[in-house]
Amino acid sequence: MDDFMDRVWEVIEAFLHNTVVFFDALFSPLEILGPGFVIFVLAFIVIIITRIIARFYVTKRYVHLGKEFQHWQDVRKEAMKHPDREKGKTLAKNIDQAQLNRAYYDYFFEGLLKHFIGNVLPILLMASYVTNVYSPANLLKRFGKEWVFSFSYGSSSQVNVSSLLWFVICILLSFILFALLKQVFKNRYATKNSI
Repeated sequence: MDDFMDRVWEVIEAFLHNTVVFFDALFSPLEILGPGFVIFVLAFIVIIITRIIARFYVTKRYVHLGKEFQHWQDVRKEAMKHPDREKGKTLAKNIDQAQLNRAYYDYFFEGLLKHFIGNVLPILLMASYVTNVYSPANLLKRFGKEWVFSFSYGSSSQVNVSSLLWFVICILLSFILFALLKQVFKNRYATKNSI
């Protein structure tokens, strides 16, 4: 089993290394615009990828668990409609204990895993890439300064923005920008279809 896991890890490591080399080659021409711009582009690309994954990545198990949860919830609602209110509450409680709670937690955890794979994992991988490629030492070597941005306010206060902080800011801005662009395209598409 250890040999199998070692081989799996070697494949994963090779894939990640080749991905880093690919991203370096792809985005190195943009570095003339500065590391802040490249990090923003990377953040926006990862947000687009997460939105595509979230839209199209749905497992059969997730769909099945959703239907099962909805079924037991509907059965519970019907039990609550029983003419004898106390008997209806007792039936609903039995349904909760027997099936609905289990169906809910299975559906919840499957959705949590789906969210982790579709949203969190790509963002964490890109954050790892950004902090590795745009570390203070690499920034100093490539751009002559250790920070993505450095500005001062007041007489003696200076703020240095690291690559990770800038990436987090760019992720938040990218979510907002993506939502705005989606709304604009939706409005344009609705206007075109109504004509």
